[in-house]
Amino acid sequence: MKIQKYLLILLTALITSSLASMHHEKSNNFSDCEGQVGNLYVSEILKSGTVEGFKKAVGLHQKFYTDRGFDVQVIPSVEYERNENTTIEKPYGLSTIVLFPSLEIRELWGNREYSEQDQKEFNAFLDIYNENTKVVVRRSICYLD
Repeated sequence: MKIQKYLLILLTALITSSLASMHHEKSNNFSDCEGQVGNLYVSEILKSGTVEGFKKAVGLHQKFYTDRGFDVQVIPSVEYERNENTTIEKPYGLSTIVLFPSLEIRELWGNREYSEQDQKEFNAFLDIYNENTKVVVRRSICYLD
C-alpha cells in the first residue's frame, strides 16, 4: 500500500510538472486585449476640408466624452507622405484614435443609452468631421501592455 501511495504521489508530481512546463500561447484576439483599446479612423481631407475644421470636430468629440464623465482620449494626427528619407510638407490625411482605458470601459460606453441631447451633440461633431474629411479606414486597436 505504501508503494502504491508513493507511486501515486510521484505520478501526480510528474504530470503536474509536465503540464506546468507546457508552453501556452496567449490569445491575441481583440476580446482578450489587456491594454488600452480604441477606435482608429483614417481619413482623406476633402477638397473643401481643412485641418482647422478637423481640429474643431476633434475638440467637440473630446468634449462629448468628457461631459459624460468618461476617461476617453480623442487623439488626432496629421499624416504626411514620405519619399525615401524625406517627408512631404503638405498634409496627406488625418487620423483620429478614440482611446479607452480598457475593453471594459469601451463596452460600458457602447452599451449606454443615448439621450436626444447625446445624439444632437454627437451629430454636431460628426457633421463637422464629414464637412472636412472622408473616413477611408475604420479599425479597432489594442495597445499592448
